[in-house]
Amino acid sequence: MIVEGAVGRLASVRLFLLDMDGTFSLGEGLIPGSDRFLTAARGAGIGILFLTNNSSGDAGKYAARFRGMGVEVPVEDILTSGAATAQILAREGTRRVYLLGTPSLEEEFRAAGIALDEEAPAAVVLGFDRTLTYRKLEVACDLLRKGLPYVATNPDVVCPTPRGPIPDAGSFMAAIEAVTGRRPDRVIGKPNPDFLRGAMALRGARPGETAMVGDRLYTDVASGRAAGVLSVLVLSGETERGAVDGSPHLPDIIAPRLESLIPYLAPGPGC
Repeated sequence: MIVEGAVGRLASVRLFLLDMDGTFSLGEGLIPGSDRFLTAARGAGIGILFLTNNSSGDAGKYAARFRGMGVEVPVEDILTSGAATAQILAREGTRRVYLLGTPSLEEEFRAAGIALDEEAPAAVVLGFDRTLTYRKLEVACDLLRKGLPYVATNPDVVCPTPRGPIPDAGSFMAAIEAVTGRRPDRVIGKPNPDFLRGAMALRGARPGETAMVGDRLYTDVASGRAAGVLSVLVLSGETERGAVDGSPHLPDIIAPRLESLIPYLAPGPGC
């Protein structure tokens, strides 16, 4: 297992922000060694917060999925871009949206006090909708041509799975842009550094003691660098080693997978 980069900085990490798909798990199975990393980090007193752009499920669903893999992760240790989007829009006073999202994401918006409305929404929200239909796209395009605000939970083009990548929200964005000429006015999930800053605020962590670990350069690494935290790229998901050279989003550390980081962890009070 070859780990490249500023590995010495891992000794100061008290909070790991972990991506899920392609980093900790793949489909319904753990990436080999992920459970050992979780045990080692917890044993060293290092905090863990899963920070995923995947808005197709809520924290409870992901906790249940992890349980099925033999790993216990409490719901308070999981923050999705969908939940963050609903919370931010609710705080800003948005009360009605047209949502392209799964039933889980719909429930998160309702729980935040936001109604789902096709007739008179205040905004169009695009998530990673694995229940996407042609009609949903058609309605969204009609509303966007009228000039409604356009928000996306995440920009990921694909979601890694054991059988290969599948379309994610970024692919749906491209289809909508081809029809309307519009890109989202804002994207809440990674690479938006506010997603990471909000996560650090939840745990009372500072950038200098936080690491963002993920498998994507343009979301995980980009957000980590923008938020001023240690950025770690794992090669267990979307990104291959050759894609790093020449990328505008250079990680501080490159590792084959999470397990490779275990020897560099240092004990101490976590977040």
